[in-house]
Amino acid sequence: MKDKQLKKNIGENIRTYRKLKGLTQEELAEEINFNTKSISLLENGHNYIALNKLPKLCSCLGIEPYQLFIFDKRNSKTDDVQNDIIELLNTMEYKKLKLAYNMLTELAKYKF
Repeated sequence: MKDKQLKKNIGENIRTYRKLKGLTQEELAEEINFNTKSISLLENGHNYIALNKLPKLCSCLGIEPYQLFIFDKRNSKTDDVQNDIIELLNTMEYKKLKLAYNMLTELAKYKF
């Protein structure tokens, strides 16, 4: 994987987990002592996160560092997808869990 693609993938994961936590870029920046432009550069794949900031970022997002490096879900086995869903659910607040539950309940009604 090329450097540019790696930065882009990590940035997309940071954005995804930030949004799952219901944080704005400004709120995340404040939590990890960054400026908002730095968060934007990270999420858009222009910069890497400094290693000394990684633990605080992951703690703020409620994830483990390895989760930033999981990129391609399309080729995952069913068990991997289920585990990823469980990990995502573990990062959500109650209101989002309730919404996810309602969405999954409705989705389960459909035959594909």
